[in-house]
Amino acid sequence: MDLLADALLVICQAVKTLSSTTCKIVRKPQDQKILMNNQYEDMQDEIERLLARYRSKWQLTALAWLDYDDISQLIRAHIYKKWHLWDQKRPFAPWCARLIYNQIRNQIRNHYGNFAKPCLKCSHYMGGEECSLNKSGNISAECGLYAKWKKKKEKAYNLKLPLSLDPAVSIGETCIKEGIDYEEKTGTLHKLIINKITNEKQKEIYKMIYVDHCSDQEVAEKFGFKQDKKNRKTPRYKQLNNLKKKFYEIGKKIIEEEDLI
Repeated sequence: MDLLADALLVICQAVKTLSSTTCKIVRKPQDQKILMNNQYEDMQDEIERLLARYRSKWQLTALAWLDYDDISQLIRAHIYKKWHLWDQKRPFAPWCARLIYNQIRNQIRNHYGNFAKPCLKCSHYMGGEECSLNKSGNISAECGLYAKWKKKKEKAYNLKLPLSLDPAVSIGETCIKEGIDYEEKTGTLHKLIINKITNEKQKEIYKMIYVDHCSDQEVAEKFGFKQDKKNRKTPRYKQLNNLKKKFYEIGKKIIEEEDLI
């Protein structure tokens, strides 16, 4: 009887072990499904690696208030927003790399391409100020596209870029030349503009934007400017934009009157 009891006990233990193993086998596919459902936080290290890899693609250094760290933050938000479009049966890196590359290209287009002279994409553009289409041989309002750009986009172009990206830049009758200390001249121009501004608050705003390279948001938060959100994808501060136009006109007048270069 003792032998029979021992045998029954062994059989019961074997059945219990087999039952437990079967349960584990049933749960495994569920566990695999959970692993396939990767969230944004699970892939952060890979996202950061890809962002670092594509840093060299951002070459629009003329924008003092926008660098690659700012662009990376925008790209992270975009990846998070588009996360549901990733087919997790496919590799993550190629999908994410394409998003990063496209966003860098879009940001360059939005901050420069949309405001740049149409000449840069024209087959008649000969470089510098030369144009084979116009009778004068120079870029001028003879060209309808250039005339339209000058009327509607030139001021926005000058506001967005502290220094033009064109191969040759003209300021009045004077062209940029080698051998000039532009940092010193820029510092002199800043001082002259600040001296022309009579309002102390506006002086501080000018310094924050053009000397300390603070963002519009930082300036707006400090001085309590309200954001204009009406039909706009990016933040805009009307008061700040009006001041920028005023600073631009002051600087333009000083350059025309003073012998800076």
